Amino acid sequence: MSDLYNKVRNRWVNDGARLANPTGSADIANRFVTAGLAVASDFVEFYAVVGGMAEYQTDQDLWSCWDIDQIITKSARYSGDGVPFADWMIHSHIHLVRRETDSRSSVWVDHFSDVPIEKVADSFDDFLDRYLKKDETTLIYFDEPTITDRKKPNKSEMATPRKPSD
Repeated sequence: MSDLYNKVRNRWVNDGARLANPTGSADIANRFVTAGLAVASDFVEFYAVVGGMAEYQTDQDLWSCWDIDQIITKSARYSGDGVPFADWMIHSHIHLVRRETDSRSSVWVDHFSDVPIEKVADSFDDFLDRYLKKDETTLIYFDEPTITDRKKPNKSEMATPRKPSD
């Protein structure tokens, strides 16, 4: 899947985001294990290829996919189920992964409200593929006038906010 991961990296570079330096699968896997974070190999491989965004960086649509240092720091403060790895529009909501198998992660969104955490993709690669296609069912909202079937929040998604963990 490194072709998909490189496409994501290239998009971020084209958007002007500063990126973290990838350090290789063994180092990434070791850092997650040392931090006590159970992640699947797809997530490790993505970070080995891409590295994530440097702190306070976003794509043109205000989505920030954190580097491994931010993931470890924010995971230590996150009380939900999963490993947070990104936020949209300065923590309006966060994306997190859950290890489904040794090789596959699912992707979820925490709205920081009384709305339950919502699954947005059965696999990390599907999530990234849909992200590149500007598919708003990823719960990343794109500044793109050609999108005609925007995901509209339902009433429960507009519920009382709860304070983020960090």
